[in-house]
Amino acid sequence: MKNTKNTYWMYSKYSIEAALLNKNRIVYELILEKKLENYIKSFIKENNIKIENIIIKVVDKQEIKKKIGKLAKYQGLAMLVEKLILFDISKILKPNIEKSFIIILDQLNDPNNLGAILRTCLAFNIRNIIVLSRNMPEENGLIASAASGSLEKINIISVKNLVQTIKKLKKHDWWILGLESKPLKNCRNISNINLSFKKNALVIGSENHGLRSLVRDSCDILLRIELMGNIIDSLNVSQATAIALYQLNK
Repeated sequence: MKNTKNTYWMYSKYSIEAALLNKNRIVYELILEKKLENYIKSFIKENNIKIENIIIKVVDKQEIKKKIGKLAKYQGLAMLVEKLILFDISKILKPNIEKSFIIILDQLNDPNNLGAILRTCLAFNIRNIIVLSRNMPEENGLIASAASGSLEKINIISVKNLVQTIKKLKKHDWWILGLESKPLKNCRNISNINLSFKKNALVIGSENHGLRSLVRDSCDILLRIELMGNIIDSLNVSQATAIALYQLNK
């Protein structure tokens, strides 16, 4: 039975395509304008997607806008889906993981930033992200749109306490790297780092406050992106994540 509290309408074409291809995604209904009917039929046929349990309806523009809201970017279709199941930390504590890189998000608040970070992670082949079970935006159409399909390909691991989670990771040979926005004395320039560790976890702070003090103190190494000049003192969190992953995965 469908739980309406656990569903939402996707409205991005790329996120809808990726969701249809994801065997773990529960899809209830797909509505679209007449002009996109042949495109959807072809996509379903070419990818051998089973649609027996999906209601597919051709509707007018206003009906779609009612579902997705006035502020959502309109692309002529929308799909009612169930939120993905969040994973447990045990997924990445398995002893057979020899080399890996994960992201830990410390109280990120903006759905756009979360979606953008998911997209960046997939670009660098990072498939696991740890988030707090509280103080994080719930999966919705905006996140799915900003993630541009990557939401379906990344495991989101929910935990109750980041400091305790970091301690667990350390016991399993993970190195914890904190991305710090403040010019602290013990921060190292990220462009001068050459990682030799097999298991690395990069901790990203919130938009407003960065890393919390207890989380910061739990990191093995603090890294900072050195900015040119004194025009601005920090970057948007999703931009900083992209730069950090580029530097650390060279």
